[in-house]
Parts: sequence; C-alpha cells; structure tokens
Amino acid sequence: MRLHKVVNRVYEGTTYYRWVVSLPPKRVRELGWTNGQELEAVVRGETLSLQPSLRPAPGRRERGYTTLEEEVRRKTLGRR
Repeated sequence: MRLHKVVNRVYEGTTYYRWVVSLPPKRVRELGWTNGQELEAVVRGETLSLQPSLRPAPGRRERGYTTLEEEVRRKTLGRR
C-alpha cells in the first residue's frame, strides 16, 4: 500500500492537494468492496481504519447507476 499526494486544483496561485491511498486489488477483493463504494474513516491515535459507510454521503442523491465510471460511460455514449 502507498500514500500519494496529488494536486487537487490550483486556484488564484494556490495549489490544493488531496491524499490518495492505493490498495492492492487482492485486499479489495478480500474485503468485498466495489468500485465507487462509500467508505468511512475512523482515526484512533495514529491508526486509520476504513469501513463501508452505512449511510449515504451528505449532499449526494441516489442515482440509477452504481459508480461514477458507469455514469461517465452512460453520458459519453449518450452523446453519440
């Protein structure tokens, strides 16, 4: 696993970053997680625990497709 610092955006000369954790596919399969699944993070001391979210993310509405990738594919193919 690896922690990556990624540029999120540059606005008015200020660079904003976000952090991304890369998980091996084997671990994701072992957990039964799926692409686009909402996760919750819990910090205890210097430990970070991730678990599937039991509630929808605030401000997000339920959509008829399961992942952002599927949404983009649907919108892209719909333009042709």
